[in-house]
Amino acid sequence: MSQEENARVSLAHLPLPLFAATMGLAGLAMVWNESHSLWGWPAWVGEAVVVLAVISFLAMAAGYALKAALHPSAAWGEVTHPVRLNFLPAVSISLILLGIVTESEPLSTALWGSGALLHLILMLAIVTSWMQRQLELGTLNPVWFIPAVGNVLVPIPAAQAGYMEVAWFFFSIGLFFWLILMTLVYYRLIFAPNLPAFLLPTLFVLLAPPAAGYLAWVSLLDGGDPGVVGRLLYYKALFTFLLLLIQVPRLVRLPYYPSWWAYTFPLAAFCLASQHFVQAYQTGGGRGVMLLVALTTLVIAVVFVATVIKLLSGKLLRPE
Repeated sequence: MSQEENARVSLAHLPLPLFAATMGLAGLAMVWNESHSLWGWPAWVGEAVVVLAVISFLAMAAGYALKAALHPSAAWGEVTHPVRLNFLPAVSISLILLGIVTESEPLSTALWGSGALLHLILMLAIVTSWMQRQLELGTLNPVWFIPAVGNVLVPIPAAQAGYMEVAWFFFSIGLFFWLILMTLVYYRLIFAPNLPAFLLPTLFVLLAPPAAGYLAWVSLLDGGDPGVVGRLLYYKALFTFLLLLIQVPRLVRLPYYPSWWAYTFPLAAFCLASQHFVQAYQTGGGRGVMLLVALTTLVIAVVFVATVIKLLSGKLLRPE
């Protein structure tokens, strides 16, 4: 590496979207925990992935805190950027997910509770930003779903802990903004210029709201029959998954971007929804869901290894 290249490697370029790594890893841990319960798959895999999720969150939190202290203008530029701003709730979503996969009840409540509060604050700030800025249509992209997705995750631990009104409050917010943003984002994808290459992986974020919404819905029902609403949410997720499969040939040709992590949590959420749906209705799709779990595990493993390689080479800490 030349001296000029070395000079460009800086913590100032640590990308905010890397907080999505914790989301993907925590989601994968939930998938493997469920696979252990349903099919007797090794429990240690889920436990190991939980450890990786915790390490990734602590590493990113420490790294970004240093970035904010040493390079405040760079950090402030990200959290006020019209696109990257929407990655900020990945921090609160990570806390919610870590609360879900944590077995200790007091610690679990502290994690998801603090994550829910932080997410509400961030949601209020981001929606205010949307309303006050004169944004161009081109800035709209699937990343805008991230603030909404966090809301529909809160009911999962909240309902289990007995905080039903908190669960319904966040579910209502998430469902409301998902319906609005779904219309806006599809309009942008159809009528505006194509997404730039580095944002193409974020198409998978379209899968997260209906899949996570299904999981939230069945949590609110305390594991009962998903009913009409559950079917609508799951089959919307299934259609979105099929639509995204058509995009895979062009996505696999993309070079690595931190936005690759956008593949991970949506796939994990769809896995979990599929695991529950197949069990709830005894549809006989167990083998297909097992293949989906294997695919999700492979994708997250590839993204994780690629990220580690880029980090060790210093390429993650250079200007994009």
